[in-house]
Amino acid sequence: MADLRIVGRAVVDGRLLDEVTVEIDGEFVSSVSIGENGSGPKLLLGKGQLLLPSATDLHVHLRDWNQAYKEDVFTGTSAAAAGGVTTVAEMPNTSPPIRSPEALKERLRLLAARAIVDYSVHVGPLEKVEDANRALELGACGMKLYPADLEKIEDYLKVSRESGMRLVVHAELKGGDEVEAVRMLLSHIKVGDVVRFAHISRAESLKMIELARKELDARITVEATPHHLLLSYDELDENTRKISAVRPPLASIADKQYIFSGLERCSVDFIASDHAPHALEEKLSEQPAPGFPGLEITYPLMLTECLEGRLGISTLIKKLCKSPAEYLGIPKGDIRRGFYADLVVFDTNVRWSVSAKSFLSKAKYTPFEGRRFSVRVASVFRRGELIYDGELLVKGGGAHVRDLRQKRG
Repeated sequence: MADLRIVGRAVVDGRLLDEVTVEIDGEFVSSVSIGENGSGPKLLLGKGQLLLPSATDLHVHLRDWNQAYKEDVFTGTSAAAAGGVTTVAEMPNTSPPIRSPEALKERLRLLAARAIVDYSVHVGPLEKVEDANRALELGACGMKLYPADLEKIEDYLKVSRESGMRLVVHAELKGGDEVEAVRMLLSHIKVGDVVRFAHISRAESLKMIELARKELDARITVEATPHHLLLSYDELDENTRKISAVRPPLASIADKQYIFSGLERCSVDFIASDHAPHALEEKLSEQPAPGFPGLEITYPLMLTECLEGRLGISTLIKKLCKSPAEYLGIPKGDIRRGFYADLVVFDTNVRWSVSAKSFLSKAKYTPFEGRRFSVRVASVFRRGELIYDGELLVKGGGAHVRDLRQKRG
């Protein structure tokens, strides 16, 4: 007898099925079958409800420490849960930054105490191979390089090659030139290098990466954000331009269309929110802080694109759920026997407009304010436990990705 059976419409292995029984035992999915089967407690999905795997977000900023007024681990991961995201990979530009194994260890202690969802952490630039090795032992999922770090790219590639630490690059040069930064970085990447390009925003950048993938035997991956996929600077009005300030900046309509088309062409590997909250006064200043919250709306925003016929649902599941989980090495991102029961029930019968006032994030603003969605998160399971059903049901319980790799259903 299963601990719980979920019966109803579901997307399994990229296919939409009208009636499926998903049986959960402990933290794992124990069976997936067509029709209603098995015994044990049952959650029968209502008309218009749809079961999907939860998302894994490879690019989030949870702030905390000296920036807890912007966001903290509890509020940021609560926002993740409310958005159907049950695993996050945090970026290291905290205050103080995560640029040593010691800082990483301290950050992991904080996450263990406060995180609602499962987590991993990127480290900042490390110049010693022994530090990179130690960070990997602690469970770092990559080394993030920012624009100021790119002049030493060859040094960091050397550390990456000798330690096995993956690189993640924010490709911008002084003045915000992404295209030239991508060109420069590609000139340094060699056979065997493992590099992820974060939040690519320009068509020319993606075209160069697509060509390099054909010519180089390197593991180059590309991440795109909902705002670079769906927004352009030309379409903003004066009231939203400060709120929409971000790095890299929003681009042209042609740029966003080409990046979006990269999802189906498989030249964009991951969708990530780049959740980057700031205090409202920082966003409305003469020099607006770059970034905005995104964890609560990324999944329903992109699923709306599917339901309205602009994106294949199997493509979305691959880019937002399956491939990010594979990148972190954990059995999530699909509804499959032996995978963690990280699941989201969506309600497709609702039509609603985004209002940032309702966010669980401390940042109550978004460039998507007022946008109409065709779907809403109804309930979220993290490793078999119901953690959200319109309100947050837990106060912690997030686990380190490194520890999750050691378990199997």
